[in-house]
Amino acid sequence: MRISSKLVTTALLAAISLFGISTAQAQDIFDGGRLAGGSSQVSNLSSVPENLALPEIENSIDLERYKGKWYQVAAIPQPFSLQCSHDVTADYGVIDSDTISVTNKCGTFFGPSVIEGSAKVVSNASLKVSFPGIPFQSEDNQANYRVTYIEDDYSLAIVGSPSRSSGFILSRTPQLSSDQWSHVRNITEDSGWWPCAFITVPATGGLNTATPLCTL
Repeated sequence: MRISSKLVTTALLAAISLFGISTAQAQDIFDGGRLAGGSSQVSNLSSVPENLALPEIENSIDLERYKGKWYQVAAIPQPFSLQCSHDVTADYGVIDSDTISVTNKCGTFFGPSVIEGSAKVVSNASLKVSFPGIPFQSEDNQANYRVTYIEDDYSLAIVGSPSRSSGFILSRTPQLSSDQWSHVRNITEDSGWWPCAFITVPATGGLNTATPLCTL
C-alpha cells in the first residue's frame, strides 16, 4: 500500500495552508509519527455560526450502537494524521451515558501508531473529543466532532468538525461498493463539502490506493 509523494505533499501543503500552521508547528504535531489519525481526532480551528455549520443528525447518537470498531475509508487530510499511510481505525467504548473512550490506530511508514482519548456528548450528535498531552487542543467545551449522517443500522457514518475543516467517512467494514461510494459522495456534497477534498485511505481488505472521492 503506497501513497505517492506528490499526493502527500499536496495534502500537506493544503492542510498547512488551511489551518495557518507554521512548518515548525506541523513538525510538532507530526511528532515523529506518534500521533494516530482517525475519525475521532477532529480539529475545529475555525468556528462558524451554527446556522451555517455542518448539520448534525436529527436524533441523538446512540452510544451503545455507535461503539465498536470503525474503519476510516476516506477523509480530508489533516496535519496531525498525514503520517498515517494505511489501515486507519477508531475504536469507541461507552464510559457512561454521555462519554465514550476513543482509541485511534493507523499504519505508518515507521510502524503502527496508537493514540487514546475520550469524547463527551455536547448536544444531540456533537461531541468534544480530547487527547491528554496532545498540543493545540482547545480548552473550551465546544464540539469538534459532529455526526452529520449515519445509516439506520449504524454501518456507515460521516462526521466532521462543525466548520467542515475536517471530514471523515467511517464504515464498519474496510470495503465499500460502488453504490456506497456514490452515496457517500452525494452526502458529502449535500453537507457542504467539496467531495474532491476527501481522499480514500488504503486498507487491508479495502481500496489499496489514495484517491479523491470525486473520482470514484
